[in-house]
Amino acid sequence: MTIDGFKRLQFLARWHRRIALLVCIWLVALAATGLLINHANDWGLDRSPLSASLQKLVYGFEATRGESCGRGGAIGPDCAQVFGRLELPAGALLLAPDRLHLLDGTGQLIESLPVSRLGLVGLEGGRREGDWIYLRDQRQTVRTDPELLDWRVLDADTTAVLGSGPWQVRGEATEHITWERFLLDLHAARFLGPLAKTFTDLMAGLILLLALSGAWLWWLKRRRD
Repeated sequence: MTIDGFKRLQFLARWHRRIALLVCIWLVALAATGLLINHANDWGLDRSPLSASLQKLVYGFEATRGESCGRGGAIGPDCAQVFGRLELPAGALLLAPDRLHLLDGTGQLIESLPVSRLGLVGLEGGRREGDWIYLRDQRQTVRTDPELLDWRVLDADTTAVLGSGPWQVRGEATEHITWERFLLDLHAARFLGPLAKTFTDLMAGLILLLALSGAWLWWLKRRRD
């Protein structure tokens, strides 16, 4: 083998090892989460809620209780159901499991409407980002303007990205985040949002590259021998 051929062999072997290390880390994580998911029911992972600290760290929300109604006395007894309050440029939006209460700047009720008007079933959480309000139930997430007039259901990729933001969530909703749900999101790389598909394609490409580089290394070593 010539000097150039030997250097080429060294270069290829070095990058083959680096790619192999990266792929192995990913495969180990995939196998570990897959094993836990496969036995989630046996080990109670589908019934055990994720710890509050991990929910806040990973999903960006925690249960809100008690003081959310604030100056919302104008809504009367419904105040007891309020679990969240989103401050708006000209007032506030109070979040309850079945209704939304829109207040003006003085805390007076402007409008109270059922969450079904926005295509939701049982409101579980809400957040404000810039000029938009995001509301969600168990199935989907809706984006609306502060006046609750213009709304649309978001696609799965956009919803995944929003999952990392500061949501105000009612206490019962946090119980839906189980260890099994966390492991499924981790297994499918959903925390990457729209990049999840790209990441999976990248890892598949690296596995193919690993196989090809391994075959080439074998061929070069055989030629050298």
